[in-house]
Amino acid sequence: MVSRAFAVAAGAVFCLASFAKADLIIDLGGGWQATIFSEERVDLVVDFVSIEDDILVIQKFASFTEIDRFTGLPKPLSIAFTQIAPDALTVSHIVITEAFLFNNTGQNWTSFREILLGNSASFDPVASADFSIDPFATATYNFDNSEVEFSGGVVADGTIWNPGFVAGGLVINVDLMRADSVRFVLKELPVPAPSSLALLGLALLGSRRRRRA
Repeated sequence: MVSRAFAVAAGAVFCLASFAKADLIIDLGGGWQATIFSEERVDLVVDFVSIEDDILVIQKFASFTEIDRFTGLPKPLSIAFTQIAPDALTVSHIVITEAFLFNNTGQNWTSFREILLGNSASFDPVASADFSIDPFATATYNFDNSEVEFSGGVVADGTIWNPGFVAGGLVINVDLMRADSVRFVLKELPVPAPSSLALLGLALLGSRRRRRA
């Protein structure tokens, strides 16, 4: 397992580094490849992989900085997972054991959504029951477990949310029978507090009025 000290150090280096490329492709092992669409804001570290145990365990670092000028919401981050080995050499359980999520959006978050796009992957609420999500209190899954929303707390602007630090992992089950080469996307979206959106709306309105004057 990667040590906590190494993980924190890697997160710090990741946040300070700048990259020229738009996308990054990482061979995770266990028959999986990850495509990161915002290389300067996301990184992955493999903790453990075992074909025999049918599991791939990763840590994730992500910095949320960009705001959509039309919606006022933080722009989501997405990671595509692509199967690159035969089923017999591909694990069907991917676990995010810990994440370091940096809130640099200028807004407090009152919830956080994780969404799986594609019909081959789903969250496992039972296996993920011990996944620590403090300061959030509840994890709500939708009907087919393709989405989970963490809520009941606040992640303040300028802080780091560290789900999984205390215990557990967020487990993704993959149905390898869906296609010869399975591909799915993990999309993440923080949801700001209504007060933050109201202030942003006033700021945008004031900016538009100044441009018209």
